[in-house]
Amino acid sequence: MPTCNLVALSSGVTVPVFTYNSVMRGDGFFISFNDHDTAPSLYGDVTTALVFGQMQAFYILNGDHRAAYAGLLNDGFDACLAYFKANIDSINKRSQRP
Repeated sequence: MPTCNLVALSSGVTVPVFTYNSVMRGDGFFISFNDHDTAPSLYGDVTTALVFGQMQAFYILNGDHRAAYAGLLNDGFDACLAYFKANIDSINKRSQRP
């Protein structure tokens, strides 16, 4: 579900800004959950992405994997990548492969 924030422009006009991903940050990586871009022409499903560095690599699984990744976040990127590999049967068509 998208989050809406109101941003006041320098003109004084307030505009809504929608955020469709929820993000959990790790050390040098982040986890991004997206339940919005589910059209077949986009991701085709709800997705959870493990994103390395400054978006150098995207490892995307279909489904909601936030709970599992949250438990691994403090263990670092390698632990999260091991989880991705263990669940590779849920890989999204747009994902990179390790």
